[in-house]
Amino acid sequence: MGYLGNARALAGGIDSQMELAPFYRGGYSLLLAPLVEASSNPTTTYHLVLVLNAALAASVFPLLYLLLTRFAAVRPAVAIWAALAGAVYPAVTVLSQAAMSENALFPLVCLWLIAFAGLLESSERRDQLLWGAGLGAGTGALWAVHNRMIVAVVLAVVGLLWLAYRRRLGAAALALSLFVIALAFLGTHLLDGFIVDHNYGGSATDEFSSRMDELAGFGGLRTALANVLGQTWYLLVATFGLAAATLLDFVGWSRRPSEAGAGAGGGRGLPVVGLLLALTALLLLVSAAAFPERTRPDMLIYGRYTEVVAPALVAFGIVALARAPAWWSFASESGTKLNHTAARRAAWPLVGFVLLTGFVVLIRATASDPDAANRWNISALPFVTIQLGPGVLIGAALVAAGGAWLLLRASALGTRALGSVAVALFLAVVAYGAWNPVRSSERAVYPAGWTSPQSSAEAAEARRIAYDLDSYDTIGLYVFQWFLPNSRVSLFHGDREAPPARFVISNAGYGRQHPGSGAREIWSATGRDQVLWRLADRQAE
Repeated sequence: MGYLGNARALAGGIDSQMELAPFYRGGYSLLLAPLVEASSNPTTTYHLVLVLNAALAASVFPLLYLLLTRFAAVRPAVAIWAALAGAVYPAVTVLSQAAMSENALFPLVCLWLIAFAGLLESSERRDQLLWGAGLGAGTGALWAVHNRMIVAVVLAVVGLLWLAYRRRLGAAALALSLFVIALAFLGTHLLDGFIVDHNYGGSATDEFSSRMDELAGFGGLRTALANVLGQTWYLLVATFGLAAATLLDFVGWSRRPSEAGAGAGGGRGLPVVGLLLALTALLLLVSAAAFPERTRPDMLIYGRYTEVVAPALVAFGIVALARAPAWWSFASESGTKLNHTAARRAAWPLVGFVLLTGFVVLIRATASDPDAANRWNISALPFVTIQLGPGVLIGAALVAAGGAWLLLRASALGTRALGSVAVALFLAVVAYGAWNPVRSSERAVYPAGWTSPQSSAEAAEARRIAYDLDSYDTIGLYVFQWFLPNSRVSLFHGDREAPPARFVISNAGYGRQHPGSGAREIWSATGRDQVLWRLADRQAE
C-alpha cells in the first residue's frame, strides 16, 4: 500500500493514511501513477500493475543478454542461457506478484551495469558524454526507487572520480555525470517531500538515525555482523552457488591478467564483474545493518535487499562454469585420473560453505525471534519456509549443495545442459514460491466470500472514514484504503475520543460499545474483525 498509495497521490487522487508506516520512496510509484490514473477501479488498476511488473521482470532477460554479449565478450550461445538463468531467478517472478519496488530495481541494476560498462569502454568525447549521462540517470533512478541504493551512488561517484584521475574520463563527461546525479538527488528530494506532505502528515520516521543508534551499541553491532554471515549464506544458497562461482572466477582470472580473455567475462568483462561484486558486498552490509535488532527469523537470512543483484550474479556464474577453466574440472586431461589440484581448489569453497552454514545454524538455534517469518524476503530459498529453524537451514544448504553439484556435472556436458539444469532448478523454486508465500498470503487477505468495501462506501456516500486504532488491523488500515479510492481516511482512538467522521471502520462490537452513536453496519470484512459502520447524524449524536 505504500507504493500504491504514493502512486494514487501522484496521480492526483485521494491521499493515503500512512503515518504509522515506514516511509516508501516514490520512484517505483512514478511508474504506477499513469496506471492509477487510467482506471478508477482498484482491482483493474492492480491487474495493470501486475502486467507492468511482468514486463519489468521480462526485461531482465534481454538486458542481461546485452550486458554479457556487448560488454563482457560472451558468445551468444553461452549468453542466451546465462541470461535466461538469471531472468528466472525465483525472486524476480515471486516479487512481481506484488506492488514492490524490487520490480523496478531488477532491470535498473542491469541498466546501471550496462551504462557503467559503456563508460569504461568509451574513449571518444561524444560517447563518454552519452554514457556518462546514462550512468548518472541510472544512478539517480536507483536512488529514487529505494534509499538502500545509496551504495550505487557511492560506487558511481567514486568510479567517475577514479576514471577522471586516471585520465580515462574527460572533464566534460565527469561534470555532466555528476550534474545528472545531483539533479536526480534534487528531484528525489522534491518527490519525497510531496509524498510526505500528502501521505505521511508532513513528517516521516527517521529510520536511519534510530538504526545507527542501535548499531552504536555492542548488541546491535554483534547482531549486524551475524546478519552479514546469514545473508551472505542466503545469497549463496539461493543462487545454488553461482554467486560463489562468479566471485571465484573473478578472483582466479584477475590474478592471471595474461589469460583474462578466457575468464568470467573475458578481459573486457572483469571490470563489470568487479563492479557487480562491489555492489553486492555493499548491499550486504547495508542489509545487515538494517536489522540491528532481529524480531523475525527471516531477518538473519534476509535476502530481498540484496537479491536485486542476483540475476547478474547467476548469469556471470553460468558463464564461469560454461567456459570451464582448468581449475573447475575434477578430471585430468586424459579423463582417467582425478585432477588432485582441481579437487583441492574445489574443496576450499566447500569447506568454507560448510563452516558458514554451521555458524548460521548456530546463530539461528540460539536466537529469539518472536514474530513469524516474512517469506517474501526469502522467496528464493530452495526449501520449505514455513518455519526457519536450524533444520530448515540445513535442509536448504543440502539442496543448494546438491544443485551446485548438478551444475558442475552439467558444465562438462556443454552450455545447453548447464543452462537447462540451472533453469530447471530455479523454476522448481519459483513453483514453490508462487504458491508460498504468494498464494498463502492472498488467501490470508482475501478468503472465500470476501467483497470489496468500495461499492458499499460509494452507495452510502462515505467520503470521509475514520479508522479506529483501538481495533487496529494491518489489512484493515492499509489494504482497505486501496479499495476506498474516493474516501479520505483519518485515525482516531474509539475508546477515548469521538470519531472525526460519520463513517467508522472498527470491530464488530463497536455499535454495542457505543450505544449512543446509532451505528449501523454497512459492510464487514470476511475472515477478520473489521466492520464499516455508519453513525447517526452528527447533530443527533
